[in-house]
Formats: sequence, structure tokens, C-alpha cells
Amino acid sequence: MVKLKDTILEADILVTSNLKNSVIKDAAVYVSNGLIHGVGTKKEIHKEFSATKIVDGNNKILLPGLVNTHSHSVQTFLRGKADDFALLDWLKQVVLPGESHFTAEEVYNSSLLGFAEMIRTGTTTANDMLTTHDSNFGIKAAKEIGIRTRIGKMLMDYSNDFPEIIIEDTETVIESARKQIDEYHQTQNGRVKYSLNARFLLSCSSELMKLIVETKDEYDDLMIHSHASESQAECAEVVRIFGDSYFRSLKKLNALGSETILAHGIWLDDDEYNLVEQTNTRITHNPSSNSKLASGICDVLRYHKLGIIVGIGTDGPPCNNNFDMFQDMRLAAFLQKIKHLDELALPAEKVLRMATIEGAQAINWGTEIGSVEVGKKADLVMTNIDEVNSFPLYNPVSHLVYSASGKDVSMTMIDGEIVFQDGNYLTIDIEKVKRTATEYQEKWTE
Repeated sequence: MVKLKDTILEADILVTSNLKNSVIKDAAVYVSNGLIHGVGTKKEIHKEFSATKIVDGNNKILLPGLVNTHSHSVQTFLRGKADDFALLDWLKQVVLPGESHFTAEEVYNSSLLGFAEMIRTGTTTANDMLTTHDSNFGIKAAKEIGIRTRIGKMLMDYSNDFPEIIIEDTETVIESARKQIDEYHQTQNGRVKYSLNARFLLSCSSELMKLIVETKDEYDDLMIHSHASESQAECAEVVRIFGDSYFRSLKKLNALGSETILAHGIWLDDDEYNLVEQTNTRITHNPSSNSKLASGICDVLRYHKLGIIVGIGTDGPPCNNNFDMFQDMRLAAFLQKIKHLDELALPAEKVLRMATIEGAQAINWGTEIGSVEVGKKADLVMTNIDEVNSFPLYNPVSHLVYSASGKDVSMTMIDGEIVFQDGNYLTIDIEKVKRTATEYQEKWTE
């Protein structure tokens, strides 16, 4: 990590994601002590500020760091091992057995590799789910690489034909989560916040869900992060076990609200959509995962019409198979156009907001991150616009959503510190991390 007191970042184009969706040409941003103190043209910023470092922005777009509202960094070592499965088979046959047999070192390295891919492709904040065991090693990975994150262990106390090794008794689940909250929540200059990751209702008893809600209420700025209504088969199982539909069951458990974010949210009836609206529950849309697992298409437009905050998430490598938020922005836009047969559905400007400021709002971090504005945290990304996929460039926002990819990212700054620049990781030894992935691959295939 490059430790900087103050920096001026220049760019041909600055996309702010502020209230006005301002786009500034020949732009610059002044950063000091991890915060944005100046936003304007190069001429304006250089007239008002001086800095110890200037980051050249020739042939670059500068934008807010992307916010991945649903990820499983720890599943990175399982990339490519669960292709072409239905959701519940995918879980039972590959993902849960894989997670359950990770060693502590593998939890660390798999998470580190996932976070490395995120910052390489422009994600500065992740709402991340880890394992039931040794999850502190995944949090360690987040701390070391420098990513901003809501993060925590996976909470499960009900086997439901899942591997017994990953199931804990109810009291142990809550006790271990509380210990991690006390140790990690709001640490690293506020960059790491804890998340109560209830996997889904098929692995969490009613008793556990009630304890999770109680725990959330006892601490400041905690969120519940879970999956809900992802596939029809999953929803049918919830009805069988809980006696009601997914969102009505969550409502009975008091698990909905502005401090809850739910991944997927595809198979809802009219009453359930109303429950999401009434409780101000947040949704994270995961277009690549939903497409690959044939789960269905989330009706993002319906959520938006109800005023519901929706972010974009990549989900994990076994169901995506990457952490490139640019790909998920593009697919999110395309799927809504197909679903509604409306070419105006989810335009580029709205999709980019979902991946930046609205993603930040979805995880209750919107006052500090998600847009390039004075007073906000300096979480910034530069993309290269000198590659063949950038010509001609009529509209920078449309370019970012429809043409760009994570491979175009040339610099990632988090909390005012550069963590990736020009192909180089500045906080970790990426070659060592890649070697650990190869070693795991060889172990798996023995």
C-alpha cells in the first residue's frame, strides 16, 4: 500500500455519481488523509491545492470505487468446480463440501485471491460472506489487502442434508459471531464492519434467526446479510419448513428492515413486494449468478418503482465465475431490457448508480462512499480509455456500463491509499497467492 498524505488525481473525464450525475472533463480530485477535499477541473484543483503526489490521468476515466453488494470471496478456490448445476445441487454437491474442508490457511488465501480480483477490477467495497469455521482468517485477508468491507462468518445451525461439518449449534453460532463483532466491527479506520451472514432460511432455524435479529439490535451499524427467494425449488422448501413464503417468513421473524440486505429476491408475490417496500429492506441483484444457475431474473424495475434500494453483486466464483462488477453492470441492464421488452429499462446511468452510490446506500454506507464528493472517503478507480474497446467514446457513462471491463482498471484507491496500480498489487504478494490456488487445485484433483 502506498502511504500518501495528500494526492491529486487527474483524469480526462471524472464521473462523480453525485446527485446531479455530474461528469467533468479535464478533471482532478484532491485527496488528503483518506478524504476527498477538492473536486473540479485540473485548473481549479491545481490553483487551490498542492500535493506530494500527482497521479497522471491521461487517457483515463476517474470514477467512484464500485460497491459489490453480495460476494463470497472465500469461494474463490472453488471457481470452475460447480459449473452447470441447479442451485441446491450446486450447494450440496460442491460448494458446501468445498467450504467445509478448507483449512484456515485456505480460507485466508481463497479470500485473499477473491479480494485481489475485486480491487483489480475496480471494486473498493464488498459485502462479503465467509465460512462457518476459521472465518477470522478471511477477515484477516480483507484487512491486509486494504479492501473496504462488511464481512463476517457464515451463520448456520440447521443441516437440511448439508454437510454436518459446517453446522454449529445455535448458541455457538451466536457466541462466535459476537466475539468477532467485538474484535473486528468498525476497525481499520472504520474500513471493516461486521455483517451477520445468515446463509439462508434452509440452513438457519427460527431460533437462530431471532437471535441474529436480537444481536443486530444490540450493536450500532450492523446489518443482516442473507439469501432469499433465489430459486423456485428453494422457495418451495421454505414453505415446507416454515409454513409460509420466503419474505413472509422473514417478516414473522422480524428479519426485514433497513438493516437487512437480501441477495437475489426473484420469486416474490405482490404481498411480498409490498413487505419489502414497507420495511425498507435492501436488495442485491446478482445477474450473472442468477443467469448461470438458471434461477430467474430479478425484477429490478419493480423494486425501483416501489422506491426500494437495489445494489449489484457478483456473488461467488462458483456461480459467476468472476468478481468483475463491470460485467454484472452490463448484464443487469440487458436482463431488464429482455424481461420487460423495453429498451429504456434500466439505462446505463441508473445501472452505474446501482454499482456506486446506490450500492453504498444498500449497505448503509452511502454517507461516506459511493460518489466523488467533498467530504467522502477517497475510494476511487481509474479506467484506461486508450484501448480499442474505448473508441469512439461518445458517452463515458455508457462506455463504463456497456463497453468497459475490469481489465481496463489501471488504479484502485481505498481510504486514500493506492492498493493497485498499473498491474501491480501494492499490499500483497500476488504471485504467492496464485501459487496457493494452484496448490489447492492440485490437492482437489488428486
